Amino acid sequence: MLKRPSLSAVSLLFAATMLTSPFGLHAAESKQIARSSNLGIELFGVGGDDWCKADSQLTLTRTNDSPLVGTEEKLFPKIAKIFNTECPQMETAQVVVNDASGATTRDFRISKKAGWNIVEDAPAKTAQAETPSNTSQEPPAQPAPTQTQEAPQPPKKQEPTLAQKQAEPEQKTAPAPAPAPAPAVAREKYVSLSKDNLFWLAAHEAPELLEDNRVIDQLATLKSCDRFLSVRSNEFALRDWRQEVKPTVVKNANAASDLFEFSFNFRVKRNYDFETSMLDIGSFTPKTQEYRAKCGYHDTFRDNTFGGRVDVSFEGLPDSFNRKIYLPDELGRAAVDRLEATDNKVRITYRARLKGIGVSNDWGKRYELKAEFIDVKIHTGKQFDYLLVHHDADKFSAAREQHKIAREAAAEEQRKIEQERLAAQSAREEKLRRLQIEQENARAQELYESLAGDNAVPAKLAALYHDGNPAFNNPYDVAAKAISVGQKFPVRAFVRAGSRDSIGYRAEWPSRLYLTGADLEEGEWYFVSGMGDGQKIDNTLLSIITVDEATKCDDRLCMSEDDVIDYVRSQYPQWTGKEE
Repeated sequence: MLKRPSLSAVSLLFAATMLTSPFGLHAAESKQIARSSNLGIELFGVGGDDWCKADSQLTLTRTNDSPLVGTEEKLFPKIAKIFNTECPQMETAQVVVNDASGATTRDFRISKKAGWNIVEDAPAKTAQAETPSNTSQEPPAQPAPTQTQEAPQPPKKQEPTLAQKQAEPEQKTAPAPAPAPAPAVAREKYVSLSKDNLFWLAAHEAPELLEDNRVIDQLATLKSCDRFLSVRSNEFALRDWRQEVKPTVVKNANAASDLFEFSFNFRVKRNYDFETSMLDIGSFTPKTQEYRAKCGYHDTFRDNTFGGRVDVSFEGLPDSFNRKIYLPDELGRAAVDRLEATDNKVRITYRARLKGIGVSNDWGKRYELKAEFIDVKIHTGKQFDYLLVHHDADKFSAAREQHKIAREAAAEEQRKIEQERLAAQSAREEKLRRLQIEQENARAQELYESLAGDNAVPAKLAALYHDGNPAFNNPYDVAAKAISVGQKFPVRAFVRAGSRDSIGYRAEWPSRLYLTGADLEEGEWYFVSGMGDGQKIDNTLLSIITVDEATKCDDRLCMSEDDVIDYVRSQYPQWTGKEE
């Protein structure tokens, strides 16, 4: 099994120094510019190291089985980078094409402004004679003129190029020029978008893949695969069959056109606008189509470079391009009458040009072709012979430009809408933030007033100073609860210690309260925490607190105003400060 070539196989080898051609024709006066064994070509600049000029002379030597036979001009746009690097000052070049024997087969001029495409295609030339050994080869790309054909006289004699002199050393009478190259004529023909034509078109656009025997097998069996099935199990018979069919496959691939057409029928929803004289028939856009090649009962070439499939996708157009047709007055009446007579059926015929190609490898390799619309015709009538509208290339270009402008305008409008939305959202968020700050400031101010204002609660301040917890208890409630259940409970209280007796310190405030378990100073204010209990003496409830921890307060409030401010700000970081 031969190794499958990839798209990278068309990359050309560059030479920085002068090399000798394997055909022995350019050893002394030419410099090799590029070479590709897969394409069977070598490109030389005439003049050795001084070949590079504004108007250069190039010689392209190719093998007889090169996939570029007859379409050598396709090489030069692909190697534009080589020209830009090796000879940036070159603007035009005269190209002489020689076959393996050294005979000149083509002579044409290419131009940088034209993307290194042909700007002047000279008549093709034939070799002096064909030896018997060449009879089995593919016939030349351009046929020689007949005996009765008159050779046109040029306006003035031109000196032959150096490559022409080498190819015709003893020729006294130049042969009559042949007709223009066949591929240039073939590429002006539109082929139908059938499965077979599509596979030939794909091979035409990527000729390097013709080096893969599996591609040759697939293309050779598009019509019938009986012989392939009969020889594929015999290595020698399969080789002989491939050698037999390959020249025809290569020739057909080279002659394939990049122009194609396709049609489909559509039932429209007719609506005529009398104010604008526009007939609205609805939109229809060709969708991506997939083509599969199959040979025999089960062989679908799953390991083929094609993957047995070719996908075609078409450039997008505005929906309104096909929908609106300007048909004023009687033209509109005639169109509506024809549509009504045919139940609003139309046939849409597109013509397109291949603009790009790639190989996908997601579920088996396959070609992916991109197509550009050239024109469209919409017919109606019983035989679809009444032309409703014809959009040509200029209209397509205008529609694309209009669609581009509309997309850009829509994008700009969407950008403005998004900016307005973000601005409105930011304003709402800012308003909510200000409201939240105002609410927090109000709560912070309320807390500040409760701690530092005229209505400050001494017990709350003392509790905060004690352990940061502003909670405190009524000791009488704790005592009553303790008596009722017969157990002690935690208690927090703000007191002023009084004189000491046998029970403990009698509190000066509040009354009927004793403090035990700690040494205190008479007359000082304390915030205490501990366990609370109660006793009844002469029907009077006494509250007794066994102190675990006591914090002495310097004054009745325990906390300074600065302490209060720091505490409030710790609870409300957004607080802007006390209000006067």
